[in-house]
Amino acid sequence: MKYCGQCGTPNEDKSRFCTSCGAPLEANTDNSGNFGADEAKEADMEKEEIIYTNVAPRSIVLSIVLSIVTCGIYGLYWMYELNNEVNELAQDPTATSSGLVLLFTFLTCGIYGIYWSYKMGQKCDEIAQRNNDSNILYMLLSIFGLGIVTLALIQDTINHVLE
Repeated sequence: MKYCGQCGTPNEDKSRFCTSCGAPLEANTDNSGNFGADEAKEADMEKEEIIYTNVAPRSIVLSIVLSIVTCGIYGLYWMYELNNEVNELAQDPTATSSGLVLLFTFLTCGIYGIYWSYKMGQKCDEIAQRNNDSNILYMLLSIFGLGIVTLALIQDTINHVLE
């Protein structure tokens, strides 16, 4: 009998996945073909995909239109959600929460928003695994009043990572 490491359900010795929760069972090291290295890698990749289940692609054009139509209110919501999504994709649990980002941006009359754009550029480069200096571009766009373009670029990065 093999016991599932996640839910504890007993399974037959020849089982490769738990009959209850579907989690991969302990890998066999013998060459009987029960559960090899390829399957273990696939299971690890599935676990990585599960991490990002709270992040979904969003239409950039629709988000821009809604931000304009609502006089920026949707833009604040968009900023809130982007902060959560980028932090989740970057696996950064110590990052500033979205509520605090909005509060600090209001209290500093937008100065914190410029800093936030800079930090999001760094994180976007990290999650997209590129060696660009997007942080400087995002910061400059925010300084010159084009924060909505920054939000669109961040969303584009998220959409490409999720593909």
